Parts: sequence; structure tokens; C-alpha cells
Amino acid sequence: MNRLLKRQLRRHVGGIENVPENMKAFLEAVERSYNHYEDDRLLLERSMDISSEELELSNQKLKADSVRQQEILSKLKNSLKTLFSLQAGNGGLKIEDDDDILGIIDLIEKQTKRIIEVESELMLVNNLIDHSTDSVQVVDEDGNFIFVNQEASRRFNMPKKDIMNAKVQEFSGIFKNNPGRWEKYKSEVKEKDHVVITGEIYNENGGRMPVEVSTRFIEHENKGYILAFSRDITERKKAEEKMKEAVENLKTVNTELENFAYVVSHDLKAPLRGIGSLTDWMIQDHSKNLDGNGKEMLQLMKQRVHRLHNLIEGILQYSKVGRTGVVKKEISIKKIIEEIIDSVEVKEGMNIEYSEDLPTILNDETTMRQVFQNLISNGIKYNNNKEGIIKISYSDEESHWQFCVEDNGEGIDKKYHDRIFKIFQTLTTEDSMNSTGIGLTIVKKIIETNQGEIWVDSDIGKGTRFFFTLKK
Repeated sequence: MNRLLKRQLRRHVGGIENVPENMKAFLEAVERSYNHYEDDRLLLERSMDISSEELELSNQKLKADSVRQQEILSKLKNSLKTLFSLQAGNGGLKIEDDDDILGIIDLIEKQTKRIIEVESELMLVNNLIDHSTDSVQVVDEDGNFIFVNQEASRRFNMPKKDIMNAKVQEFSGIFKNNPGRWEKYKSEVKEKDHVVITGEIYNENGGRMPVEVSTRFIEHENKGYILAFSRDITERKKAEEKMKEAVENLKTVNTELENFAYVVSHDLKAPLRGIGSLTDWMIQDHSKNLDGNGKEMLQLMKQRVHRLHNLIEGILQYSKVGRTGVVKKEISIKKIIEEIIDSVEVKEGMNIEYSEDLPTILNDETTMRQVFQNLISNGIKYNNNKEGIIKISYSDEESHWQFCVEDNGEGIDKKYHDRIFKIFQTLTTEDSMNSTGIGLTIVKKIIETNQGEIWVDSDIGKGTRFFFTLKK
């Protein structure tokens, strides 16, 4: 019987033997209850023992997890501070409360989004660089490749990964045959902000390509790098060769043209002088034997000879413009105008006015005299007013001088404003003004040779203004 039940029976009824027969079934039920209680108690004690051990283990594990979490949080905070320190204008990152997990997570989320954006931007930049027609390369101070774009890979005819294991000295003809030049070049790039060199590069098959390389020196985290943009100048070299050949051909043509002009001039002038002399002799020796018509015809012949002589001289002058050597020096335009006025025949009643402050410019004196003398002579020749006026003025523009020669003559119809600058084009009959039609053509060529331009502002009965510019 259960020991606790026995103790209670002895205490209250003197022992089990004093229990009536009809109570024994009840005592058995009570005993079973005691036994179940005891079993439950023992089970509970065992459960409590087991739970205590598990709780201890769990507590130790939680402590360890807590330590690890603190370490993780500390590293996260340091990482976040580093990331935020890279952003300009953020005022820095402040994380004072270690328990502000949600705040840290929010910061991590923001930084993650920013990292994704930066990676996307870097991919775009890398893609743009890869599609550049220039070869882009970055090397360290020893010449080791740090970065190359797709165009560099194509030119070297090698995969990027193979180039990254090589040095620039192995590919560039600028340094390949001159080992000491790399150090000299590196020092030059360091000293200067920007260095441009030309040379050749080689690929693994021995092929050559002429290039122009623009370089800069960049320092980052106490390390030096050279950024180079290499441009293929094959087509430029071909164009330069063609231009050089064209220039040589042009020199030959100009020489031949100059010789031709002198030969033609000499061959034409000789018979003209003979015709002129014969005409003068006939007028002097036989004029008494000629009627009025005969004398007029001889005078007309003399004028034609003179005009043809002037025309040959004009062609010769035109052929020289821009081909003969000019000497640029400081010249006074005022002095040139005064000398022209003294040398030309001014009609009675004609007055030539000019600004007293006409500038001193850097140019060729002979050609400038040609320009002003031609325009002034035209102003005199084509002005039939009793009180003719020619005015010479100027304005000082930012990059050039602008001059104006103005007269109050008969004027020029607008439809002829372009025609008058073309060779052999005149607006009068050949005999009326003895004009060759080449003077303004020479003027225009001289002006354009000096990187200027000339134009006319005129109309019938309103006089004429010739404007032209000369580069300073």
C-alpha cells in the first residue's frame, strides 16, 4: 500500500486492520489516486530538471547570439558610416543608440538602393567607354594595364584579360624600341597637366597603327595612374600625305603659271610697243597727209594699244597676288592715302577727304597701296559731278579693321554689284573710260588673301560706298 496512505490510516483509525470491509474498495481507489499523484509528481520533478537544463543552454545560446548581434551591429554601423562618408553634402552619419535597429535597417535599405543606382551608373559609363571610337587605357606608374576598353582590345587584337596581364611598353612603338623613354614620358606627364604625343602601336600579329595619344596623370589613394585616350589617325595621315602631294603639285603649277605670265607678258608687250611706236611715227610724220578720219583712227589705235598694255599689266599683277612673298610691317594708312593723292590726277572741283586718325596696321605696304589707289582712282574716274567728293573712313572692330571708300558719283545699279568684282567685267564701253575690268578683281583677291571681305553699297544716282575688312 502507498506509504502516505498507510501513515494516514495509522493516524486516524489505528491501521489498515481497523478499516471496515465495506471501505476497502474505497481505500483501493484512494490508493490508486495516491499512486497516480506520485507518478505525476516524479514526472513533474523530472520535467522541471530537464527544463532547467534546457533553459540554461538556451540562455547561454541567447547570450552568445546577443554578443554576435552586437558585433554585427557594430560592423554595420561602421560600414554605414563609411558609406555615408563617401556621399557629398550628407552631413555625416550619426548612430548613437545601439537599440535603434529599425533606424539602422532603414539606413541599410537606403544605402542598398543607392549602391544599386551607382552600379547602374557605372555600368552605363563603362558601356559608353566601351563604345568609344578612341582606345581608353589606364596604366600604373610601372606601365601595368589597370583598365582598357573594348576598342583597345580590338586594336591590340587581344582579349581584355590578356592585356591586363601585360605592360604598355610591350604594345607601344613609342616606348618599345626605347626603354628609357617610358620614365622620361612618365615624368613629363606628372609635371604637365596634359601631354599629347604621336607614334605607332603594335598588335600581337605585328600590325602597326599610327595614333595620337592624349594623356593625364591622376593620383588616387597615394598611387599614381596615367589615363590615355588613343586616337587612330590613319585617315589623317593619308589626308596629310595627299595634302602634301597637292601642295607640291600646286607649287609646280604656280611656278609654271608665273613663268607663263612673264613669257606671255614679254611676248605680247614687244609687238605692242612696236605698234605704238609706229602709230606715233605715223602721227608725227604723216599727219599732214591724213584727213580727219585717218587721224582719228590712228588716235583710236594708240588708245587701244595703251589699253591692251594696261590689260597685260593687270593680268600680270593679278597672277602675282597671293603668290609673291609679302613683307608685313607697321604701315600708316593715312600716309598711304596722302601719297596716293599726290600721285593721281585729281579732276578740277574734286575733293578727297579722309579721317585724321586713320590707323597704323600690320600688313604689306605694296598691296595696301594697290587697294586704296584702285578704289580712289575709280571714285575719280566715274564721278562727273562739278563738286565731286571722295571720303575715306574706318572703324575699329574687335578682330578686324573695316574701311570705307565713298564717293558721290553716278552710282552702280544693284544688279551689277557682283559683276564688278569679276575679271574683265566693265560697266562702260571699252573706249569710253579706257577700263581693263581687272582693277576691282585684284582688290578683291588682295582683301581675301588677308582673310577679309569686300562689298559695295550703291544705287544709280546715289553714289557708291566700297566697304572692306582686314584681319588684325
